[in-house]
Order: sequence, then C-alpha cells, then structure tokens
Amino acid sequence: MRESSEQCETVGDEEGGRPAAAWNRRSLLTGLTGLTGALGARAAAAQAPGGLGSARDDRRDAIFYLVNHASFGYTPQIYAEAEQLGYDAWLDRQLNPALIPDPEIDQLLASYPTLTMSHAELWEGYGPGGNIGDEQDVASVLIGVRIMRAVLSRRHLLERVVDFWADHVNVPHNDNLLKLARTVYDRRVIREHALGMFPDLLMASAKSASMLHYLNGRENVAGAPNENYAREVMELHTLGVDGGYNENDIVELARCFTGWDLYPPDHPLAGEFRFVPQHHDFGAKTVLGQNIPAGGGVSDGEFMLNYLALHPTTARYVSRELATYLLDYEPPQALVDAAAATFLSTGGDMREVVRTILDEQWIDEVDPWGAEPKLRRPMHFVCNVLRTPGLTLTDPQGVANHLERLGHFPFLWPAPDGYPDDAETWGSAVLPRWDFAFHAFGDALPGVSAPAAALYNALGQPTTENLVERAAELLAAGNLVAGELAEVEVFLRSGAAGKGELAMRAVLALVAALPSYQYL
Repeated sequence: MRESSEQCETVGDEEGGRPAAAWNRRSLLTGLTGLTGALGARAAAAQAPGGLGSARDDRRDAIFYLVNHASFGYTPQIYAEAEQLGYDAWLDRQLNPALIPDPEIDQLLASYPTLTMSHAELWEGYGPGGNIGDEQDVASVLIGVRIMRAVLSRRHLLERVVDFWADHVNVPHNDNLLKLARTVYDRRVIREHALGMFPDLLMASAKSASMLHYLNGRENVAGAPNENYAREVMELHTLGVDGGYNENDIVELARCFTGWDLYPPDHPLAGEFRFVPQHHDFGAKTVLGQNIPAGGGVSDGEFMLNYLALHPTTARYVSRELATYLLDYEPPQALVDAAAATFLSTGGDMREVVRTILDEQWIDEVDPWGAEPKLRRPMHFVCNVLRTPGLTLTDPQGVANHLERLGHFPFLWPAPDGYPDDAETWGSAVLPRWDFAFHAFGDALPGVSAPAAALYNALGQPTTENLVERAAELLAAGNLVAGELAEVEVFLRSGAAGKGELAMRAVLALVAALPSYQYL
C-alpha cells in the first residue's frame, strides 16, 4: 500500500460530476457471489448458517456492543472514549447529553435560523406568500440537519433515541403545513423529551400543531367526533394494538379530545395549542373503565393522556418497542420486564428506561447472531459508514438521495406507525447499500469527501498484507466474520481490485458491504 498516492483513473459519475473510482463496482460485487448469497439469505430468511454466526461467538466485546447500539455506529474515537471511561460511566454520560459539549453541531445549527423559529415566525417567513422562502426550504433544512446530527454529534445516544421517537410518534412531511410545523415538533416534542418523562412527551405530541393537523384533531368536534388520534394514541403511542381497548373506548376517548385546536395563522400565537369550549363535548364519558364526569373541558383529554402514559400495558409496550429498536427483534422477556418496571417506578422516566435496556447485564442475553439477527436500518448503516475516519460529510443532500433509494428518507413515512423496524422490510435492499459504500469510499458521493491520504492514514498506513485486517479494525474493531474477510482477502490478492489507492478504496467498500457489517 505504499503506492497509495498514485492517482486513480476516473470516469464520469452520473450523480453530480464527482470523479468515480476506475474499478468496476459491478465486477467487484458479482465477484463476491458467496457474500451476496450470505447476506441475501440472512436478510430474507433470517436463518444463521453455522459458520456465519460462530465466528463471533468469542468476540463478545462489551464496549463494542455498547457503542454500536447506543450510537449511529462504532468509530475508533467513540470506542476509545468508552473504554477509557468504562461501560457504565460512558453510558451515564450519554444519558445526560446536555453536559456533553458539541461545538461542531452547535456551530452548524446556528447557521440555520428556521430550527429555532416559532410556528408564527415560520408561517410568516415561509408559509403562503412568505417573505423569506417556502415550505420546502424549511423541510430541507430539517432533513439535512437530521443526517448531520446523526453523523457528527457527540451526543450519540440522544440521536439514537430521537430516531426512535420520530417513528413512535411519527408525523411526516406530507403537506405544506407539516413541512413547516414538523421543525417545531422535532425541537419541542421529540428532542426536548427524548430522554425525559414519557407523559410529558405524549402530552406535547398531542397538543402540537403537527399532530393535531396530521391526525385530524382540529376536525374533532362535539356531535361529530373524529376518531383518528384517539385510535392511534392507544394503538401506536401507548397500549399497543393488543392493549385491551375496544371500539367504544376509541369513540369515548375521541369525545375527550373534542375542542382541541390551534390558534390561526393571523394570530400572534399562530400554531400554538388552544382549547375551544364551544367545540367540546361536555358530557360524561367512560374510557377503559375510567369514569370522566360531565363538565370537565380540556382536562378530559389531559387526564386520559396521563392515564394512558402510565398504564402498565403502556410500560410493557413502549419498553419492548424501545428494546427492539436498540437491541434485538426479540428482546429477552426479563429485559422487557425490567425496563417496564423501571418505567412504572419512575413515572415514565425514559432516561432510566434506556439505562435499564442498555445495562451490561443483558449482553449475554442479546444474541446478534441468533435465528433473526438485528439488521441495521438504512439510516444506521449509512451514518455508520459516514462516521468512518477519513470521510468528511459537508453537504447531506447526496446522502439523502441515497437514503431515498434505500427507502429510509427522513420524515417521509406517510403512515402514523413510523418506519418499520424488521428484517423483512430492510433485508431486500442489498445492492443500494453496497452502491452507497462504493460511492462513499470511492470519493464519488456529492457532499462527502474521501481523500486517499486521509483514508490511508486512518488505516494506519497499511501494506497489502494487512489491508483487509486494518479495514476491519477501522470499520468495526475487527468484529466481523472471519470467513467473510477471507473472501475479501482472496479478492484483493486476485488483482481484480487493482492496487494502491484503488485497492484501498475497494477493500473499504467491500468490508462495509459484508453481511456481518449490516447487523448490530
């Protein structure tokens, strides 16, 4: 690899004029047919052939487990920090993100004024006839900053939990009003309460302009209740689809929320919550056995939200959803029970629930190479690649384009259930993942810089003999299946990947395309 400074031949890149590496990506991918078959079989059938799982049985690295699950993917720097602090101390630090300096992100956020604007300010500047721009300008900033935060922020666990809540109480960018309001929702609902109290998050979501508009809360009036939010708040946000409620509970709960509305655009408090008494059903109601006397007003809905937020069924449902997201498709029942107990004993303190889920005691109970290993969703995979030392993200638009191809574009899932978290959904999109890795490490991805010298130094100035090993260490602390790495080694030594810089870029991309890199 001492010849890595050689200039790479280039061909035109169809996505934006950036040079693309001279190697033929298709020949590299098809050359590793064994790897193609391995990933395809595991993603589609979620079955673990003996050789694929066994190579990692003796690599139970607690720190790697922690940082890989509690962030958007391992980096040597995060690993070293966690190793120095220790498992519990690093986790505790990440659970208190306000205490973590994050100057790079702070500087980035300061350049986007829409992120701190109120609904009224966004409407005036970017709504119909806005004097600054339009709704898409606001949406594009939020999308780009979402990606930048996931890649660059030092508040790693916060970003992971924000990603969870963004789906759990999902509001998409599916019309012009939501393209404006979703920015406030991200700041005041998701981020403010991500590691706070679940009842507060649920109440903030219910009273937000985004949720009231998205699930037709403003159309919910006495005499003609709209059941959309009442149904989803029980099915998706609290009790779960098997949570023990019935159709009558949905109707009665909808009556509780009648009269919940927003101040109109021409009001100084435009977009803020308001209760309209003349639209409220003041009659007595019974929901899930709770008798609500006549004449209550806005407190009807508030009482029921708090009741739902702290219900034992909610504690189990939310704990399981969060454990599934962070760890495993089938989290151990003992883990879920412990998290639910923490949820109930703390009044829904999500900081403590997350602490329980990520506790070191569960490592031996969570098997990443079991019958159905946890596949990284595209956002996690893409951000993990971009966090590799030697790559620099400067403009997220090109990354967003790839996320769209992968089916995981931020804020675009149209249904209230949020993006799925299962192998069936994400396991079929194999080639777009590989294509992303080759673009990123080939210095052919707009908005991402991958200088050969920076990659060469990040790899520790490798030789041909240790290149594959160094790539595995750089990308995953060596926690990859040995047999897969051996195939990359064979391919490298065949000469098909070229030499010098070409070989270095090819090996990095191939290692990121390995089946074992796709799983948590």
